Amino acid sequence: MRLCCDVDLVNRLLPEMNMKKKRNTARAQLSIGKKPGSHLKDGTLFLMLCTAKDRNGAKYLIKGNVEQVFVRFVDEGKATIRFKNPQQDICINKADPVQLKCFLSVLRQAVQGKELDRLKLSVLAPASTKNVEKPKSKLCILHRKDYPLTTNFPGSLEQLQISQCRLKRIDSRIFQLKKLEILDLSENVLETISEEISNLKQLKQLILNHNQFVTFPKNICMMFHLQQCIGYLDFSDNGIVELPNHLCELKNLVTLKIDNNNLCSLPPTFGRLRRLKFFSASNNRIQILPAGFARLRLETVDLSGNPFEIADKPKYPTEIMESPDLEEICARAIRKMRVPYNEDVLLLSLCKYLDAARQCLCGTFCFRCSIRYTSLINLTVISTTVTAIDNSGRKCVPIEAFHCSTKCLARCQNSGHLYG
Repeated sequence: MRLCCDVDLVNRLLPEMNMKKKRNTARAQLSIGKKPGSHLKDGTLFLMLCTAKDRNGAKYLIKGNVEQVFVRFVDEGKATIRFKNPQQDICINKADPVQLKCFLSVLRQAVQGKELDRLKLSVLAPASTKNVEKPKSKLCILHRKDYPLTTNFPGSLEQLQISQCRLKRIDSRIFQLKKLEILDLSENVLETISEEISNLKQLKQLILNHNQFVTFPKNICMMFHLQQCIGYLDFSDNGIVELPNHLCELKNLVTLKIDNNNLCSLPPTFGRLRRLKFFSASNNRIQILPAGFARLRLETVDLSGNPFEIADKPKYPTEIMESPDLEEICARAIRKMRVPYNEDVLLLSLCKYLDAARQCLCGTFCFRCSIRYTSLINLTVISTTVTAIDNSGRKCVPIEAFHCSTKCLARCQNSGHLYG
């Protein structure tokens, strides 16, 4: 009977001698069995603890020697086995809960002296290197010759970088890494991302700079668990022309890098990225920003190298706004209530109409029936650190706002600034 887990060995005599020992957790293999060379009829069982430093292991007599077993947190893969001689505690952590329960069940029967012949407990032997090594959490592949073709990626990976390997598609084996938090596939030739990325339920950082993306992959933004966990996105140095409105569903996005692309605008609901702190979109084709951008509270922003249209004074509309028709009223309600939609449910033309929603300063969504308004905003108002837009040191950018009614327009005009 074997169990692979993290173990911390605590000597209970040290506190009595006014001595302290730093906790030193190690990967280990726990085994229950008989000593090598023992007689077949000898039922004496031992618990053996093997680590990378001591693969031969330390043996502890079980019957009459186990003082107590603490199992309060067994469902979390934790337990503690207390021995009388020597006076030590084996603190188990990061064990598979099911395997841990089975192991403790066998241990309990051994303590009670029950017959365990039917379990066919093997003779205790030194642990293999694989079982006592700490699971690999990071892997970096920077050359194509190092890419694993015949072996799988370690299932314990939390960080994976594959760069400069000319990848045309993402290996499906990567999507099986359930613990993966950081995926770096920069400097390849990727154009699309499979929907299998939804399997990476712990993914927090996705780095895809220096690839060949022309369209931003919507499936990253439409999976609920990815919306909740992704905090870092890097799509710099691609050929992306447009960002989807669904990007604004990434509620916990903190860092967004989209430098050196072909973007002409940002999504009208960009201001909904309330947790965004670090934003860079330098060297694109952006001429004007959505009004919601002014709602952000950033730490750093870089919009240099964009051909912004700078006007001297705000431009107020003069035309009279028409009343919204039934189609617009329904579309406003769908966007307001965040009713999910896609091309499988609605016609493509209706999906495009809903995607074209603009957000009024009051928060209402509007479409054809809206009033356009432009103004300037100083980026230093919304960000602690600002990179100048051009060589002249300018830090003001044009803002494009839309109003859902003449009432909102009048409130904006009377206040004298963008948010009244």
